[in-house]
Amino acid sequence: MVPPGALVKFVQKGLHYMEMEANLSNGAADIDEEFSFFQPLDLISKDVNELQVMLRESKRKERDKEKDRERSKENEKEVEREHDGDCSRMKDKDRHEKQKEREREREKMEREKEREREKIEREALEGERLKLERERDMKMEKIEKENAYEKKLE
Repeated sequence: MVPPGALVKFVQKGLHYMEMEANLSNGAADIDEEFSFFQPLDLISKDVNELQVMLRESKRKERDKEKDRERSKENEKEVEREHDGDCSRMKDKDRHEKQKEREREREKMEREKEREREKIEREALEGERLKLERERDMKMEKIEKENAYEKKLE
């Protein structure tokens, strides 16, 4: 016959071993987390099947936590990729805007050159017109003088 206190101590040492093993597999991030599969009261008050169910639930919860951690890491990576994508889109947008600005400047320069050319042409045409007007005026004066001279002669 085994004294009940010794049996409880034996079970507690086994549980302590399982807890230490679980803490080792838990990783460095969860070392501070309080970890315990069973409380001594559970050992006394529950049967083996209930304890097994509790153990399975705690393992399932641990797996769920691990999956959540993996999902959060994936989400962080996705956010980082989106951020990188946003940065590249911003760079593309800036490059496109600069290209548009250069195109506008080039078109503006072309329009200014065209206006300057038209202005020079207008000035040349105006100069030619003035020259022709002067010649015409001189011819008219000459004709008027000749007509006046002929009238005097008559």
